[in-house]
Amino acid sequence: MEKKEPIKITIYDVAKAAGVSKSTVSRYLSGRFHELSENTKRKIQEVIEQLNYKPNHMARGLKGNKSFLIGAIVADITNPYTTAILRGAEDVCKENGYALLICNTDNNPQKEKEYISMLQAHRIDGLIIQTTGGTNPFLEELFNDGNTPIVLVDRKVPELSFDLVGIDNQQATYKAVSYLQSQHYERIAWFTEPVTDISVRKERFHAFQEALKLTDVHHPSLEDIYVADLKKDDELEMCLENFLGKTQSQSRAIFCANSVILLKVILALQSKGMRVPEDVALIGFDNPEWASAVYSGITTIEQPTSEIGKSCAELIIKRINGTPMLPQTLSYHASLIKRGSTPSVKKHFHKEE
Repeated sequence: MEKKEPIKITIYDVAKAAGVSKSTVSRYLSGRFHELSENTKRKIQEVIEQLNYKPNHMARGLKGNKSFLIGAIVADITNPYTTAILRGAEDVCKENGYALLICNTDNNPQKEKEYISMLQAHRIDGLIIQTTGGTNPFLEELFNDGNTPIVLVDRKVPELSFDLVGIDNQQATYKAVSYLQSQHYERIAWFTEPVTDISVRKERFHAFQEALKLTDVHHPSLEDIYVADLKKDDELEMCLENFLGKTQSQSRAIFCANSVILLKVILALQSKGMRVPEDVALIGFDNPEWASAVYSGITTIEQPTSEIGKSCAELIIKRINGTPMLPQTLSYHASLIKRGSTPSVKKHFHKEE
């Protein structure tokens, strides 16, 4: 008995069964849901399920000279800040019919270059990059080629006119330092990973110094700046011992430059049997879910990560679609989330000013 070939369901069949035009089904398949009524979306979805229609995304991409793939290069996938941004970007990509391909560089410039080249080989339509800061000449080549739209997230390349989405790091750092000073801490330490060429670390580092100088140019906390490479054993612990050892008789706080180093500091304090806030106050950038559950809650600078991710995706899709616009810099304001790790020195410890 001759085997029958399965009937191939086409977009025309879906449109006819749903009582809409082929272009309407095409808009649905492209994720342009905002252009369709709820009733139309429901009818098309029902017909797709009934007919078991499988859209040919490859053919669709070839026809429009698009892959409907967007590459996302991130510096550290383990950072909660990064995953939250990717979630926001993914939501917008899905709504517009794009898939997000994610590559993690571990802050390694060579990996960044290799992943960008690999993604280009997969005909990605655009790139969202959280750069390591060590690939500027390579990014300049991409910029001059003009073949791949690029949006930077969090970290900038000052000499290139890429779109950039992030926060106002100076405003956020000033806000945190001002709050700690209002709580009457005598010593405020800054703990950061190596600054190198990473713009966001530079901005926060300099903003911390300037924030202290605004109130007292001779403030002792200007001495309390610690740079720890987390890949090197015991480097963070040595920094912590140094700060704690020379400030035993003073009220003190540690300000962490991101959530990764904040977690490492917490673990190091716990291993030493140090209490928060009784022995040292603690504040950090980002607001990971665990921050509210540690000690009596960790005070944090919360970034609007979902909005940042969504804005990155919206900008790259506009660039892919050829929307004419000047280079965009979207700088969000961060919020201070006050918790039990930074109580007022006067009220909590009953010290006299």
